[in-house]
Amino acid sequence: MDLKNVSLVALDNMCLHTPPAKFLFGVGDNNAKEIADLLFEKMIELKGLGLSANQVGLNIAAFVIGTDELDRMNVFNPEILEEIGEPIIFKEGCLSYPGLFLTVKRPPTIKVKYFNELGEEKIEVLTGLTARVFLHEFDHMRGIVFTKRVSKLKLDMALKKYKKYLKDTVVKISLQSYLQAHNELNNTSRV
Repeated sequence: MDLKNVSLVALDNMCLHTPPAKFLFGVGDNNAKEIADLLFEKMIELKGLGLSANQVGLNIAAFVIGTDELDRMNVFNPEILEEIGEPIIFKEGCLSYPGLFLTVKRPPTIKVKYFNELGEEKIEVLTGLTARVFLHEFDHMRGIVFTKRVSKLKLDMALKKYKKYLKDTVVKISLQSYLQAHNELNNTSRV
């Protein structure tokens, strides 16, 4: 398994829309710690709160969540044991859809089972944002992207804003590139 230079896969990549294979500890060249470290580094680089292996083209049931080493969770072969409480609507984003935000309904508390990078079984109760991010990444483990969690009308409205965001971003980057090139040209011609 080549773990160097991974990047987010295209939105039409079947990896995103197909449940990944269960991770097998100690089989072949599977190195759970190396995979978890790679995912965590990529997640931090992309400024996310979670990243699943299939988002970077790895066909394994694994993801990481957290904001730093202190609250980091390395999750392999996750299961949701129980959803607790009345679902809450909250805005979510996804690294696979940078700049797109959707309001998604999820339970505030969950009981989960997973294995960490050492192959140790963990059973935990998660609440709040941690529960939401876990559920979002767990959806990736089922081949479900967050755009499937909202109605067609809400998705269409959000995509309209998203397309404007992308257009504005391209214009902004183009303008910045033009100004940088213009400034460099002016500075060079004065020498």
